Amino acid sequence: MMKNIFDFLMISGVLLGIIFIVATKLSKNGSAKTIVYLNLVVLFLLLNNLQVFLLETVFVDANFFFRRLEIPWYVLIFPSFYTFLIYYLKIERKKATFVYISFSLFILEIAIRIAFIPYFFHDENNFFIARYTQIEEIINASYAIFLFIKAIIILFKYSDLYQSVLAFDNVKWLKNFMFFGSIVILMWVCAILLNLDKVLNREIFIYYPLRLSSTSLLYWISYQGFYNYSVMVERIQLRKEMAAKEIYKNGTHNSKKPENEKFLMIKNHIKKNKRFLDPTFSLERLSSEMGMSTNKLSHLINKESGRNFPDYINFLRVEKAKKYLIKSDFSAYTIVAIGLECGFNSKSTFYAAFKKFTNVTPSEFKEI
Repeated sequence: MMKNIFDFLMISGVLLGIIFIVATKLSKNGSAKTIVYLNLVVLFLLLNNLQVFLLETVFVDANFFFRRLEIPWYVLIFPSFYTFLIYYLKIERKKATFVYISFSLFILEIAIRIAFIPYFFHDENNFFIARYTQIEEIINASYAIFLFIKAIIILFKYSDLYQSVLAFDNVKWLKNFMFFGSIVILMWVCAILLNLDKVLNREIFIYYPLRLSSTSLLYWISYQGFYNYSVMVERIQLRKEMAAKEIYKNGTHNSKKPENEKFLMIKNHIKKNKRFLDPTFSLERLSSEMGMSTNKLSHLINKESGRNFPDYINFLRVEKAKKYLIKSDFSAYTIVAIGLECGFNSKSTFYAAFKKFTNVTPSEFKEI
């Protein structure tokens, strides 16, 4: 029963991967190198899963040599992801892609399989074949771990290399992937260690959790990668058009209250320097920039605007978003891209704030 469920999930994953590749290839960003390498991640994953499915269902009685020396598609999954990462972060000129090394390793392993063809009909060589595949997997796993660690170092230690990307994406989704990916890597290491003394008769079920978790995780990163890359590309173009067409106007909203001179200074600072467009902008940072205590700032903003600091900043963002939602020149851009470009850090916070200040969703406002 469990085997049937596993087989169903594997073949479903293969079909999902094919649909994803076709859909992304037909998208407007389909030819970008970032998407190409993302599709390669999915392609090598689905080829590996399809091979596993066929060997454990259709070719279950195949020769030992044939079952053990399958095509090592999995050796290309991590290199493709690493290359996707450096293209996504736009640091391809600063960090090696390892593309040539990875394909050379893949071709070498294929060549070794061809060289082993004379052993095909000699069962007495099964132990030799099994030992080789065991060593090969350890080498491939070590290479994958090496690339994964390099990816972690780039993402967490060298953020100065991709500051231009951080202006459009906080890459939190990538950091989450690295965390869960490390768990998958650990599961792979455990599977190898638990089978070290089982050279001829591997415990295949030990690999089931690894295959399912890695498949789920990689399809998730594929979707997230495509979605976030598309939004980032859109925001870059959107920002260019905003900068080209927008003429800065003083004032945010009409108020019947006379404005306190200090509050006017604060408001002008926030608007003139467009601080509200920064998703990480906080009361503490404003306090540092204005040379005033957070308590005094909070009290002043609350008293003069009638809103607390987070609401006041979100109000400015919503007002800016409203302008672009109704402009025909920006109709080609998605609502999410406009919201993120106006300072919100996620679709959910944008929609919640927009609804709060206008009583309608961005979609409904656009149709009014």
